Amino acid sequence: MCNKNDEKNTISSSELGTLWLTYQEKTLILRVLEYFIAKADDQHAMNIMGGCWQELDHYVMQMEKIFESEGAAIPKGFTKKDVHLEAPKLYDNGFDIMFLRILKEVSCTSYKFNCLKL
Repeated sequence: MCNKNDEKNTISSSELGTLWLTYQEKTLILRVLEYFIAKADDQHAMNIMGGCWQELDHYVMQMEKIFESEGAAIPKGFTKKDVHLEAPKLYDNGFDIMFLRILKEVSCTSYKFNCLKL
């Protein structure tokens, strides 16, 4: 007889696929934030974006642990090689924070729609 406490809870292939896409999305956002932070003129804006970067980086590391625990390959995602921090600033002041605000609104809306499917 099998003891349920000994069984490992695994995630389904569709959950793994969703996690894979989320990993790609979050690593892209990390790279965009790194560029915005490097080009920030306003210390307050830099602090906001730095806090978001730290929080997001923590979630990316958690996703990597899930991939490892499932025996799945960790996606390459977007890396520091994919952004050129030396590139000139391509936007006006305030765009970075507005972009971050819209990004968070889209994320919240997406989360609500995913919950409605349940």
